[in-house]
Amino acid sequence: MKGQTTIPAILLMMAFALTSMAQTVELTPLAGYTFRSTVHITNGEARINDGFTYGGALTIAPSPYNAIEISYYRYETDATAQSSYSGFEFKSTPVAVNYMLIGGQRLFPVNDKVTPFTGFNVGAGWLGSSDGSFSTITKFSMGFDAGVKIMVSEKIGLRLQTNFIFPITSAGGSFYWGSGGSGVGLTGYVPIWSFGFNGGLIFKIK
Repeated sequence: MKGQTTIPAILLMMAFALTSMAQTVELTPLAGYTFRSTVHITNGEARINDGFTYGGALTIAPSPYNAIEISYYRYETDATAQSSYSGFEFKSTPVAVNYMLIGGQRLFPVNDKVTPFTGFNVGAGWLGSSDGSFSTITKFSMGFDAGVKIMVSEKIGLRLQTNFIFPITSAGGSFYWGSGGSGVGLTGYVPIWSFGFNGGLIFKIK
């Protein structure tokens, strides 16, 4: 919990410092959809299902072609896992997936109203259980996004984008048998990813 509150506080302090040198500053509430992520474990699979996504982005642009962005995304869904290797099958567990990221954005202005963009982000991702089935897991995360900004007035615009975000994580399988007993564990590399589409209203505050 301490780490989850420290990261946003650090990013907010950075945002206030960067705003002073920006040509433009945009605040964009976002909403969209994240697709299901299925990963293979030993003789089975684990799955984080799809869900409605919401969040926001603070975009600080020191020039017409480059920007720094701080973003947050969250979606609530359920997770399941099964493996014939160890003979288990977990029932659905409600989970919440969160990402807090900071990164660079490359802008490609076509004219005063239309600006395609791409971005690369790093930060933290954490997976929590709303029913207390497991402790919150926090991992270093990376992400990419691409989209377009369409300004309908000097201060208001529309933003459409796609996101691909993934925490650096691992899991997998092992088995042991000896005089002291036997047991099964899960080990190995398993990538978990979040891919989806988002849109929102741009409010240009500077």
